[in-house]
Amino acid sequence: MLQFYKPNPRNTGSACSFSYNKNDKALWVNFIKQSSWNGQTKSGTFKGSGPEKKANSKFSVTELAGLVHAIETNGDYGNFHGTKERNTTFKFCPYMRDGSQVGYSFSLNQNNTQEGTKKSFIIGFNFAEGRMLKQYALTVLNNYFIDCIEESQSYNKKNDEKVETSAPPKDNNQEVDLDVPW
Repeated sequence: MLQFYKPNPRNTGSACSFSYNKNDKALWVNFIKQSSWNGQTKSGTFKGSGPEKKANSKFSVTELAGLVHAIETNGDYGNFHGTKERNTTFKFCPYMRDGSQVGYSFSLNQNNTQEGTKKSFIIGFNFAEGRMLKQYALTVLNNYFIDCIEESQSYNKKNDEKVETSAPPKDNNQEVDLDVPW
């Protein structure tokens, strides 16, 4: 799991985590909004936030590859997930300040149609954090493909064991063609 915590004195910070679930073959992204700020220690907390301050989304390996591509090219990558219960959009792009790129920005918005709630999250990553995210994403993609190969080999091995080879029935009426072209 890769986690980022970005509290601020305005109490508008976010925390974001990325975790690969081998069973789902997907990357889960979780966001939580900052719940408090301690001015003496200059630290924020993210505990105690209610469900309206949390969101998660399941990313496919294709979406994860899109995130890597956005980091490598300083481009944008976004997508939409829609279900009966909620719509989710996300965007990963360069984080610009005063006309210069200072890192990357990642936003996630959810609209829960059944509950009538809208949630918005945004977090910034500096270049070092972007590099960490890229490496984590590449590791997840590598593990995903290793898992796929192992599953394929296991499946093939099981099927090979089930296949019985037997000699074809002997046909005494076959003609032998001795005129084989070389």
